[in-house]
Amino acid sequence: MVTAFPTEVDAVIVGGGYTGMMAAARLAWRGRSVALLEKNELGWGASSRNGGMVHPGFKLDLATLLKRDSERGRDRYQASLDAFALVEETIRVNQIDCDYARTGHLELAHKASHFQHLEEEAHVLRRQFGVAARVIPRIELASEVGTSLYHGALLFEQSGGLHPAKYFAGLVRVARDRGAHLYEHTPATGIEARRRGGFKVSTPRGDIHTRDVLVATNGYSDRLVPWLRRRVIPIGSYIIATEPLTADQVHSAIPNRRMLFDSKNFLHYWRLSADNRMLFGGRASFAPTTIPNARDWLYAAMLEIHPQLAGVRVEHAWGGQVGFTVDRMPHIGRVKGITYALGYCGTGVAMSTYFGYLAADWIAGAALPACWERSFPAVPLYREQPWFLPAVGWYYAALDRL
Repeated sequence: MVTAFPTEVDAVIVGGGYTGMMAAARLAWRGRSVALLEKNELGWGASSRNGGMVHPGFKLDLATLLKRDSERGRDRYQASLDAFALVEETIRVNQIDCDYARTGHLELAHKASHFQHLEEEAHVLRRQFGVAARVIPRIELASEVGTSLYHGALLFEQSGGLHPAKYFAGLVRVARDRGAHLYEHTPATGIEARRRGGFKVSTPRGDIHTRDVLVATNGYSDRLVPWLRRRVIPIGSYIIATEPLTADQVHSAIPNRRMLFDSKNFLHYWRLSADNRMLFGGRASFAPTTIPNARDWLYAAMLEIHPQLAGVRVEHAWGGQVGFTVDRMPHIGRVKGITYALGYCGTGVAMSTYFGYLAADWIAGAALPACWERSFPAVPLYREQPWFLPAVGWYYAALDRL
């Protein structure tokens, strides 16, 4: 049954990815009327096109997180552990068929000096958080990954992989079943505060009056809220998927089916899909590129790490934008009464799910945990185009080469 486009709801959510969909499902469960607006198809951005890695932690390393603010940093890291648990619970309770498997992951030391940092991180994880984490020295690394390029690794057992689009489809089903109204190809073109409280959200299909607005646009944030646009930097990320590997190739490359990423600034990340394709992602620079160029570069990088895969065909390649922040941390907060949750810096499957849940509860009247009450730094001189990215990219690439 086709329903009329609403003119008034309790909450409008802008952005139809993991954050927005989880918030819609949670608010509807709490009895709120919800209209979710998505400019493209539901899940069009990173929520259906990511690498499917679900793990605690942030782009910012744990040592720096705790050094900046030991108490709140600890609470934030604990929140990322809670976020991982929330994804597993969401999949289990709602019976979402998304090829989820708890595989564990390896962070691979690109340089010998990085291995010492991984040893320190393993110690902190065990002592402060009770996390099963241990280092694997270079001499033992062949038992986990078929390459000689790295200087050791940190093995983290509490992580898993999923099919991102199937997981998203499961969240859509939950939101719809609970009564949330989801509108794709319906961009929010303006948000105007009303004198008596609340907002008027403009769309090509008409205006909606609402008490609350949640902006959850991450790497696709536009001029709708200029304050946010100056704080979230869209950066391209790309992935290739090979043809299915043979059992021998699988065992040679990743014998225990771990998820993998290295310690470079321009990192590589890779894992096996449920049907034994190698999914290999990353970026060569911050400069714009094309899918064919990214495909060729990623294939060469994959063979440098795993020469045993020479001759394996690439069957799919894709890319999109991830939302980076200056402090390399996600942010949830309010500006002029508008709630926002975004800035996952390429590590957002767990945290975007968690922030959607957190934002919904905050909108419904719960308190925001104190650890997330923090400033959101802007990028100096940044308005529309991230003109500074090529120079920043050269700098980080140079650090990786040193």
